[in-house]
Amino acid sequence: MDYKYYRDLKHNYLVLERGPEDEEDNRYQYRMMEGGRIKGLVPCSERNINGGRFLYYEIGSMQPVKDRFAVGGMNLEQLRRLLSDAAAVLEELSEYLLGEEGLVFNAENVYTDLGTGEYRFIYCPFYDEPMDFRGFAAQLLDLVDLGDERAAELAYLLCEKSASPGAFTLATIKELLSDSPEADGYCNAAKETAKTGEKVAFDDFSEDTEDFGDTEYMDEVYDEPSSGGFKGTGAAGLKLAGQKLGGRLQLLFSLLFAAVVAAMMYIRLNYILTKEENMLSILVMLVSLVTGAVSFVSGLRDFGGKRAIGRRKDDRKAGEEVSPDDTYDDFNDFDDGDAFMDTPVRITGSMSEKNFGAVSASFAKETSDYSETVVLDREKESDDVTLYSRNLDRTVRIGLEKLPLTIGKMEGCVDRVLGDPSVSRIHCRLLKEAGKLAIMDLGSTNGTYLNGIKLNPREKNYIGEGDEIRMGAVLFDCR
Repeated sequence: MDYKYYRDLKHNYLVLERGPEDEEDNRYQYRMMEGGRIKGLVPCSERNINGGRFLYYEIGSMQPVKDRFAVGGMNLEQLRRLLSDAAAVLEELSEYLLGEEGLVFNAENVYTDLGTGEYRFIYCPFYDEPMDFRGFAAQLLDLVDLGDERAAELAYLLCEKSASPGAFTLATIKELLSDSPEADGYCNAAKETAKTGEKVAFDDFSEDTEDFGDTEYMDEVYDEPSSGGFKGTGAAGLKLAGQKLGGRLQLLFSLLFAAVVAAMMYIRLNYILTKEENMLSILVMLVSLVTGAVSFVSGLRDFGGKRAIGRRKDDRKAGEEVSPDDTYDDFNDFDDGDAFMDTPVRITGSMSEKNFGAVSASFAKETSDYSETVVLDREKESDDVTLYSRNLDRTVRIGLEKLPLTIGKMEGCVDRVLGDPSVSRIHCRLLKEAGKLAIMDLGSTNGTYLNGIKLNPREKNYIGEGDEIRMGAVLFDCR
């Protein structure tokens, strides 16, 4: 089945071209598909473009099962939910006199809603691919988390029963689900969802329905960041502003406690106090002195030279490991006495925040002769490409030593978490293709850009050193 992905403003589509041979025989199926009566199917519409007839399946923000569980794996409850949703769709198809042969069972074309955990299927009247439910069961076995023994056992049983001669898909699924006491509840809930179109709450899918926040949609006109830092989303700026406000409040409190101490001293010097009043005044002064000193020190730390701590915390939330000695520059990668291009390097100067940037490097000359320049191996150099963020308050480094690498903000479903509001939950993937480094957008809301050009969804594009990659509003340099 030849298909392509297409994005139109905020909508993602899977596009299939209709052949001239299926004009009359499948008219009823096309009407049922466009009518949207079967809620478990991906919404479909027909378009006539340049004399050709195309089916547009609206994917939206849904992700293929293959991409959704490529990192974390599928647990028992998620596998049962998939099978129960498939059973509900098959029953709906039979009610409308549509056979199961048009249902596409392929891990790349079965989609899941990242917010609700619901599964949607594609129905294609002229589907003629060799992939059947038996092959789909084998694909699910590869996606299941083998650490979940019950999920692995269910996947093995699914492969075994679907491979038996004369196996009917709906009967096989019902037989497997009937072995678990909660399966009937899943099936009934899926049927209700298919009939009413309302979302049904599943307590057992709490980890799947965690609120990761909607991706902030960005207009095509993108404002370049100024030298003062990244202005796209302002998340880090808000945190820094909150930190400044907290420091100011603590300094204000320290002044108030100092005023209390001064008032107590004035009273003790100008009035005659009883024994009880004298003890109470001493206690109030001690408490005010200690509390005021703590507030003063904390206020100076938060408002002044410790703001980098907040940025390190933001980076940890984005999935980056930061050491306490990290600084804002790549000069910290060199230690005293390290070598650059086989020449010893000595870093001099202070790396404190006050005189940040006042760093000098002296290159010690080891030999007096001037030998021929060594030509760099570009192919070997391209294997060591690393992504460095450009417009964030704190540089984020993404190493590409282990590929494929999926990037997004949904923890547990991606290899590298990038916690920016403009980044989708499963945004893009970096992989090796024919020995070269490639990037592929996974139908993200704000798109992935390579050197300013927006990439088509799920299309591989080669990248190398010197390229610029934008994920949502976050810019990365390849070097």
